[in-house]
Amino acid sequence: MSFNTLCDFCTKKNHDDFDMRQYQISKVIRTHRADLISLQEIRTGSQVKEIFSNLSHYTFIYPDSWILSYADAALAINTKRFEIIESGHLWLGPNNGNFTFGWKVALPRVMVWSKIKEIKTQKELLFIGSHFDNRVENMIGSAKLVNDFIKKKNLPVIFAADTNATTDFEGYKILEGKSFANSFNLTKRNIASSNSKDLCYSRKGDHFPTCRVDHILYSKNSIFKPVDWTIDTSRFGKNQRFPSDHRAVVATFTLID
Repeated sequence: MSFNTLCDFCTKKNHDDFDMRQYQISKVIRTHRADLISLQEIRTGSQVKEIFSNLSHYTFIYPDSWILSYADAALAINTKRFEIIESGHLWLGPNNGNFTFGWKVALPRVMVWSKIKEIKTQKELLFIGSHFDNRVENMIGSAKLVNDFIKKKNLPVIFAADTNATTDFEGYKILEGKSFANSFNLTKRNIASSNSKDLCYSRKGDHFPTCRVDHILYSKNSIFKPVDWTIDTSRFGKNQRFPSDHRAVVATFTLID
């Protein structure tokens, strides 16, 4: 799953307050029971833990120290299904992975990663999440940094993120390159609405699927066989509001030899 949850201080007339949305976000997560989850726009680790309260089989990965707890982006991994071998993060900018405000000054952005092993098959992979900045220079720089990191690790990858890039953007094209495929490009998709306003992140367009910026990519010609793609259009409360200005997307894979 990749899910931009809309930050707690991003109050908008079309959404409930964050205390209520935390429950709604948790409900979406519980509905799909994804093993690997990439979250964006959660501000602190304590908010992650609140959303996942009573879901003790998940372990969380995000920048967390006595100086800074920063969960935009964060990973949640089902440790009943996967063993975490190694994990870390890189700040997206020209500072060799150390803290930075980007190639062009903006909010700090981070790529969070984990090397994991599927317990049943013993197959290893990288799970990576991020939230790219929407400035073109930062988007392109982030795509290149992610690709460079993946090449060094030399493992099959699932990359789940809000890239702020539709598929026609240069930053997206660099990211996908020749090695990645997009899980959206399947015959079988679960899309419960035909209304683009229900499906789009409106700041990036009004027409689905060209408005998509939340992508789940996977390594071509590897251990992954995508079998399903879903966009969650759940609404909540008496006003039937979405829990975020983004929709959660979920891809289902089988692992093959």
